Order: sequence, then structure tokens, then C-alpha cells
Amino acid sequence: MINILIIGAGDAGKTVLKEILENSTLHRRYNIVGFIDDKETSVGNYPVLSSIENVSTVVKSYNIQEVIIAIPSAKRIVIERILSSLESTDVTIKIVPCVLDIINGHFSMNQIRDIEITDLLGREEIGFNETELINLYNNQVVLVTGGGGSIGFEIIKQLLLLPVKKVIALGHGENSIYELIRKFGHDSRFEYIIGDVKDYSKLLHEFNKHKPDRVFHAAAHKHVPLMEKFPDEAVKNNIFGTYNCALASIKSGVKRFNLVSTDKAVNPTSVMGTTKRIGEILVHSLNSMQTSCKLSFTRFGNVLGSKGSVVPLFKKQISDGGPVTVTHPEITRYFMSIPEAARLVLKAGVLDDGDLYILEMGDPIKIKDLADRMISLSGYSKEDIDVVFTGLRAGEKLYEELLTKSDEIVETGYDRLLVSRHREAYLKAEEIEELLNSFKEVCETYDPDLIKKELKKWVTEYQEVLCL
Repeated sequence: MINILIIGAGDAGKTVLKEILENSTLHRRYNIVGFIDDKETSVGNYPVLSSIENVSTVVKSYNIQEVIIAIPSAKRIVIERILSSLESTDVTIKIVPCVLDIINGHFSMNQIRDIEITDLLGREEIGFNETELINLYNNQVVLVTGGGGSIGFEIIKQLLLLPVKKVIALGHGENSIYELIRKFGHDSRFEYIIGDVKDYSKLLHEFNKHKPDRVFHAAAHKHVPLMEKFPDEAVKNNIFGTYNCALASIKSGVKRFNLVSTDKAVNPTSVMGTTKRIGEILVHSLNSMQTSCKLSFTRFGNVLGSKGSVVPLFKKQISDGGPVTVTHPEITRYFMSIPEAARLVLKAGVLDDGDLYILEMGDPIKIKDLADRMISLSGYSKEDIDVVFTGLRAGEKLYEELLTKSDEIVETGYDRLLVSRHREAYLKAEEIEELLNSFKEVCETYDPDLIKKELKKWVTEYQEVLCL
């Protein structure tokens, strides 16, 4: 039998205990030695042997072979404490699924899995309740641009958990649309459009055809170094694409439009961040010009496991034997799970508090520490896998910001979702026309320097950063 120790004597820990005791196969396999908890003293007939600080001593004293972390709402600092305590032991570490599965009664022992780096950076949103959004999305037609991207895909997935009338995915790449069909095609409420956000007439045609009540605009070029090399494409997609989607929403009778933005739009140092910032300005300005469609934008940092995330890159580098490449020893980033980010975007899409919504991302993570922990979780030591610093890439910051100095942030009715009370100046109709005309003209030169000069004209805080 495997000697097992359960960390967490709350509801999740008790559920694990119950699952093992009531399943004859599991009961023959596992010998539950006891629990670790900072508050409780026992769980039924099973003792709480110590607190988290002493878990390594308990593991060695009782010959523990497997540890299950049963604290689904645990913050990163708690899991770090547990892993640090167990570093000197040779024990298998497992973890229960997110708190959402526990709440909904979907938890079973086969969902317990090896601990992953994502557990240290962000877990599912605590207390997410679908009933909060049921009435707001009931019988709604929702269109999501960039449906094949990480966030767009997850927004569609979460929408189909609600009583929507229809969810329409708009994407440019046929492969990404095909994957969406494979995933959601069985649901009669799912529809799709192959189209480009740069094509305004196509957008207006499809918006008039499908008559969406809500639009989430997640389509964008997001890769910082690539957009430094091809700024014309960043302008076309992130500026003109955003304007086209927002204008088509207004013209076709959409009630709510929400732009998925980025922390890189704050005091931008890259073409990507600056074009996203101009997208925010356009949304804010168009919202001020009319009342038929509520336009807003939601700003957040990196999402775990996304196509551009460092996590899959590091996994590949570790599996190849290293080295793991980090641009700078002091570089930090905010992280959030993809499901949590998508759910908070859905919540922002129903609020009337303001134009700018910001997701509370927690504390920033040093990427060097992330690399070290991933190496450790993969069963290697620092001597086995090297970490190599390659230098900051063009447009890359040492740290990201979620707010400008003028942002006055207050809480909304939803946990971890904030809104800015600051009312910045907006562009007038003739200024928008001037902006679009000037960018159209400069993009046709395909001259990166001229395009960047035009970006600086409209976003004065843009400070270009070159490779180090």
C-alpha cells in the first residue's frame, strides 16, 4: 500500500478521504496516514499530524510516499510554502482540481493530478458562480472575434455553459475555426464565420446577418518582437481591426462591445502595446459619441498556457535537456489562468461602471524564479538544466503595468474585477478620421521608422526600447 498524506483538512480534504474510503480499489491501494493543516486537529478518526511548516518532518517520520494537496483555493504563496518544505524529500506530490469543480460537485479522485507550474502562478477564480451571469446572458446572441486564440476560445467555452441563444466565432485562420468546430460543433448554439477584422464590409455584413447582442473583440496581433519587425501589420490588425469591429457593432445594433486589451498598452515600449493603446482610445472615443452601444475594454496581463506564454516554451526547453532561456534576470510578469481571465472578461461585458476594466492579477512573478521552479517540478536540479540570459528583445519591458498614473481604480461588484473612474480626453470625429487616414498612408510605405514615428504622435508616452 502507498502511505499517503493529505494536506488540507477542509471540505476538499474530507472529500478526498471519503472518495478513498468508499472506493474499494482506492482503499486497497492507499493507506491514509493523516492530514496536515494549520488549524484543524483531526478529521474523523484520522489525525492532523502537524502544520505545513513541519510537513517534511512528517513525511520522513511516517515514510510517506505520496502527498495530496487538497486546498483548491490555495494562493501561490501557500503552495510555495508546501513545495519548499518538501524539497528535501523524495515524495510524489499531487493536487486536487480547482475550487469550481469542488463547488459544483464534479470532483472525483481521477481528477487529482501531478502539480504543475500553473498551480504556482494562478488557479481558477474563487467562488465563481454561473448564476451571477445566467440572467445577463440568457437568450443572448454573442459574437467573439479571434475565436481561435487562447482567450477567444475560452470565452466561447464559458459562454456555452450559459443559457445563450447563440455563440458565433469569427476567425481569420481556417485551421483555428476547424478546431473550434471539432470542439463545439455538437452544440446547436455554436456558429462560425471565417473573416478578417480588417475587412469592414465583411464585418458589417455578418453583424447585420447574425444580429449579435454582444461582441467580444479578442482578435489581435500580440507577439511583441514580430510586431516590431512588421509594424504595418500591427497597425492594420490592432488599430483598424478594432475600429472596424467597434463601428460595425454600432451600425448593426449591437448593445455591448468589449475589447480584450493588454497591460502592454500602459506606458508602451512596443509597437504591439502602442497599437493596443490606440485601440483603447478609439473604443473610448466611439463610446462617447453615441448611446446605442456600450463600448468598453478589459485590460490584463499574461494568461497561463496561451500560445505566446513562456510556460510551454520552458517545458519544451526542459524536455530537450536545456538550456532554459530567460531574457533578463530581473524581468517580471503578471499571470492569470485562461479560464479565470475569460470569466472576468464576461463579467466586464455586462457592467456599466465605466469604459476601462482591469483584472486584479495578484503579484508579479520573476521569470527567472518561474524557470527555476519549472526545472525543479520536472525532476531536475539547477546543475542538470542551465538557465541562460539572452537579453531583452525589441519592445520588451523589464516589468509590465496595469495602470497609468491617472487611473483611479475602484472595485466592481465582482471579485478581482476593477474599473477605472478616470475620464480621459477622447478623440473627436474629425480627429479619428485624421488618425485613420494618417495610419493608412504611412502603412502603405511599409517603413517601420515612419510607422513608429506616427505611433509616437498619437501616444506620446510610447518610448521605444531596442534590443539589449
